[in-house]
Amino acid sequence: MGSGDLNLLKSWNPKLVKNRKKVWENEQQLLIEETKLQERKKEIEKERQFNELLDANREGESNKKKQTGLEWMYSHEFKDEKEDYLLGKKKLDASVIKRQEEEEEAKDKVVSDTSSKSNKKQIDFSSEDPMSKLKQAYKQQKRKTTMTSKKPTNKIEKAASGTRKGPNPFIKKQRNTNNGLDY
Repeated sequence: MGSGDLNLLKSWNPKLVKNRKKVWENEQQLLIEETKLQERKKEIEKERQFNELLDANREGESNKKKQTGLEWMYSHEFKDEKEDYLLGKKKLDASVIKRQEEEEEAKDKVVSDTSSKSNKKQIDFSSEDPMSKLKQAYKQQKRKTTMTSKKPTNKIEKAASGTRKGPNPFIKKQRNTNNGLDY
């Protein structure tokens, strides 16, 4: 009446041919990746051995190390010269003084050039900035209104006349007790 193995109807059954095929394909991919990895390791080992042989050969020819371009950062020639002078081993020559003055002048020149350039940039930015133009226009308008509205008057004459503009600060206002509600 029924089939013998109900697991054959399930998609996850490991006995099915399609599932076996998927497992086999995954295993083959892993084997291929493993062989590529082993080949790459062999290449790296060969390169390392080759570099070691080259380094040994260079050391045999001359005791100079291979320069990588960063040696100038670690050179202590100038530091040694300064220490020798301070310890009294080296006398100060006129050429050394002249060289130091030239270096200081060059530094001052560079600093002044950069500061003048930065000032020019700030001025250019402020003249091109639309917000600064609006602020300047607002200030000019404010100056014009203050110049026309202000008339020099004597404070004593103003107090004697008794005329006042605006509310009297000494009179209390009645509070609105309805809290904004209309009844």
